Amino acid sequence: MKRIAVLVSTYNGENYIADQLNSILNQNIDTGLYDLQITVRDDGSTDHTVSIIEKLKETNMNISLIPFTKNLGFAKSFMSLLSKVEADYYFFSDQDDIWEQNKVNDFLSIISAEEVKTPICGVFSDAWIADKHANSIGVRLLGQRKENIKNGYLTFMQQIFETYVAGASLCINWNARQQVLEFNFDDFLGRKAHDHFIALIISCYGKLYFLDKPTLRYRQTGNNVYGARNIKKKSILQRLTSLHSRVKDVQRTLYIGGNIMKQVPEKEKLAETMITISNGQASFYERLKFFKNHQRLVSAKYPVTLSLLYTMMTSKNVN
Repeated sequence: MKRIAVLVSTYNGENYIADQLNSILNQNIDTGLYDLQITVRDDGSTDHTVSIIEKLKETNMNISLIPFTKNLGFAKSFMSLLSKVEADYYFFSDQDDIWEQNKVNDFLSIISAEEVKTPICGVFSDAWIADKHANSIGVRLLGQRKENIKNGYLTFMQQIFETYVAGASLCINWNARQQVLEFNFDDFLGRKAHDHFIALIISCYGKLYFLDKPTLRYRQTGNNVYGARNIKKKSILQRLTSLHSRVKDVQRTLYIGGNIMKQVPEKEKLAETMITISNGQASFYERLKFFKNHQRLVSAKYPVTLSLLYTMMTSKNVN
């Protein structure tokens, strides 16, 4: 029997945690083939979150709660869960979403087939943006970014320039988990969330497949650590501010990506260039060459203009 671990990190989620856990417990899976276990780590809630989980545990033996020791923050809390739980497949779950009933089955149908060819394997999906009552507003989380994903999987370099993977819509296998744990997340803490970190590693050493289907309702409560993107039109000033923020975020991601990639012998030179750009030590020519080579990932709409702007805006260290 294959073991499925659903990892949940909670913090003051009393209004939503019961709905989320019940949506996981009500998944349509073959219990003769799969054993689904939910492991919750509370990160120091001061409301009734823990008591609600304890109540659900009384009637659901496949829920376990790790005793609180100290506040780690949501990213490190998930990484702690990943390191402590043994399973064949791992799903990550926020505390305030709702999973569609066939989510686990949909993911398993892909990962169980693809891992035969690609031992280090992961799958992520799209999601519905939902209101605070978990009602879909009919808009997908990935939006137009979905059109950039070709051949059913996400590449490593794509993720240097754009975020695609939300932890709530990610599943990885045991081999991927082992590869992730080869890296010390503390070395990257503060630069990226756990989901982007994990997704980069999988796409570097294996394959990260895309399920073009919303498998959960990504609830917007106003308290999300990372919410859905603002789809309203922006002023010129807002666009400039957004561009500056995006370039600096890419520069930070170059540090993570370079350090992940440098362990791949044939990619050492590229990895070193990425780290050098991140540290603000690359020459103008080095930066220009790098962003020109990846200009279609910088921007599909304005590749030349934005690759030049990236070149000029990455002259300083942001780490």
